[in-house]
Amino acid sequence: MKSIKLLTTAVALCGLAACADNTPKTFEGIIADASMNTVTVKALTADETYTFSTMDADKSEAEGLLLGAPVVVDYTGKLEDGAAATKIAADPTYAEAVGRWTMPDPINPEGVMGVEILVEGAARSINMATLVYSSWELQGEADKILLKGESVGNGQTIDFTETGVIAKDAEGKYTLTIEGTGTVYTKAE
Repeated sequence: MKSIKLLTTAVALCGLAACADNTPKTFEGIIADASMNTVTVKALTADETYTFSTMDADKSEAEGLLLGAPVVVDYTGKLEDGAAATKIAADPTYAEAVGRWTMPDPINPEGVMGVEILVEGAARSINMATLVYSSWELQGEADKILLKGESVGNGQTIDFTETGVIAKDAEGKYTLTIEGTGTVYTKAE
């Protein structure tokens, strides 16, 4: 009788272990919201969002969990709200791009001009009335972004797209070089 109870208990425990799916999985998307202990991610191909617990997750590659950043969440268990993330990795180019990028203003030696790159794809010009930045996005290559806006002047408005290349020097200073123009902005600290 005792061996039947042990066998029944062993079978029940094995059954429970089989039901618990601890296989590592990944979910890719865009950060829609983030707090101290959670991150909400919108799927890349569907209109679904999931909130993951980040309390015990490896956040060494989270890059600040900036809204709009592409992210890969490693998790175990079922894909459902509240699932525990084991690791979160955001796109480093996205995090590097966000900020104020300026250069000396050639008309006003005490001023600067440039572009402010904001989260969720927004951008705006800094002290430039004729070159109006409005948005940006990752280009798909590391350290490259696309800036979009309008060139306003001489009675006409022309849409433009520029490729920006982000670089970091040995001293840790970031530059944003606009391809084909010779324009080089420095990231403000």
